[in-house]
Amino acid sequence: MTLEITKKEVEKLIKIRENDTVKNHFLTVISRDFQAKGEITSNKIKFWKQGFWNMSTYPIFIFEFNSENHLINITDKINPIGKIFNLIILIPIIFLIVIQFINGSNLIDNWLPFTLFGIILLLLILIVQKVYNFEKQNQLEKIYALLDIETEEKIAEKEWSYKKIITRIFMYPFCIGLILLAIFLLFPDGKIIYAIACLAIAGTYLFSDIKILIGKKTTGNNGYK
Repeated sequence: MTLEITKKEVEKLIKIRENDTVKNHFLTVISRDFQAKGEITSNKIKFWKQGFWNMSTYPIFIFEFNSENHLINITDKINPIGKIFNLIILIPIIFLIVIQFINGSNLIDNWLPFTLFGIILLLLILIVQKVYNFEKQNQLEKIYALLDIETEEKIAEKEWSYKKIITRIFMYPFCIGLILLAIFLLFPDGKIIYAIACLAIAGTYLFSDIKILIGKKTTGNNGYK
């Protein structure tokens, strides 16, 4: 099926032609114009579009063509501003963990902060990846529809796959547990920073997941035009 898609057809997805550079993606993020943009070379087309739910870490799709200009592969990568944004989120947590080790903190006596830092880091990585995958899948569905690429039903049902359901069965009680830990243990003990961290991370995960589920029903008005 992919061999029937030509380079000319993919080029029609692009409304504004520009190079894939840090500067251009930075301007895209701050301008919030939601225009379909892309870079065209001899055997590749890079395509990106700022998402309504994800304005900073949107994907760049790379369309590869054979010598006859027929589509043979589609890959993706996060845009450079998105990478920087993710690093800004993750590096402070990693830095705090490293500083604790450098200062010779006793791991046994300080198990709670080490555990919280580790949990926060893992949850942040999970949230960042989840938001990116949602935006990627949402845009892919629209691209496939515009290019008349047939896909299986599993794409539309992806947010309710067995893997996602099992993840939610584990993560929702875990996040609720963090909230209860903050309210009934950390706040009363005066560990305000740890309590706020627990509430922030648990709340962020629950909010992002619910937002993604709701977004599946509302993103139809943000199609490619």
